[in-house]
Amino acid sequence: RTINLSFKNPGYDKNPVFSPSGKKIAWLSMVTPKYESDRNRIIEYDLNTEVLRDLTEGFDYSPQQFQYADNGNSIYFIAGINATEQIWKLDLKSNAKEKFKQLTTDVADHTSFCIWQSSKKTHIISSMMSISMPSEVMQIDSKKGSSKQITFTNKELLDQLTLGKVEKRMIKATDGEEILTWVIYPPNFDPSKKYPALLYCQGGPQSTVSQFFSYRWNFQIMAANDYIIVAPNRRGLPSFGEKWNRDISGDWGGQPMKDLLSAIDEVSKEPFVDKERLGAVGASFGGYSVWSI
Repeated sequence: RTINLSFKNPGYDKNPVFSPSGKKIAWLSMVTPKYESDRNRIIEYDLNTEVLRDLTEGFDYSPQQFQYADNGNSIYFIAGINATEQIWKLDLKSNAKEKFKQLTTDVADHTSFCIWQSSKKTHIISSMMSISMPSEVMQIDSKKGSSKQITFTNKELLDQLTLGKVEKRMIKATDGEEILTWVIYPPNFDPSKKYPALLYCQGGPQSTVSQFFSYRWNFQIMAANDYIIVAPNRRGLPSFGEKWNRDISGDWGGQPMKDLLSAIDEVSKEPFVDKERLGAVGASFGGYSVWSI
């Protein structure tokens, strides 16, 4: 017979994974119906007791891919934080707030991973990318969280290029909050010159301006055409907690648009920005944003 294990939840439930013992099953769950950008929770169901529990209660970020450790005592997962995607460890034996540990701290996006254990050692392999690097395979130190690159698929091509510097800025919004903004400079940037600036408006409307290496909206390609690129994580983008993510709902043309303008206004104060040549680009909700502003 077929049993609906998550019938009580009105939102989305997806990507079930069995525990190593086979006695439990966990999945990603969104609690709000018809809201595809809700925070993911990791829900675990005990097949013997038929009890459900939220393993990520109190965790303000949104887990994506996850995997049980071989011993079943912990779960590893990817979640966005401060416009990056990192690997985390959840200690299932702990009830303390410290049960969530951020393993990696790269200024980059870990997009997928796998783990296995041997001789009491945990091995982690991930794919990782950044604004300046297409995806490569990394070996993660499970104790220190450090990342070691083990594939160099694009090295020959990248060695032929001069890439622009990527800078993180925290910019004040009109309501006093801070907007994490990536600024990408042209290759061979000369601060004594004047450059036009492009404001990048993200689509979604709720998808992070993270350290992604895009094959559609590539910041390095834009910067290579002698533009300063301003890419803010306006209101409504994930990885800054659930409230920041929800703040766009019902206010699509309000504070999110003010955030975009705050970012370009602040960067355009720099002497190397040509204030007479400011533009905006974006698709989907980003196109709506360009039209709005």
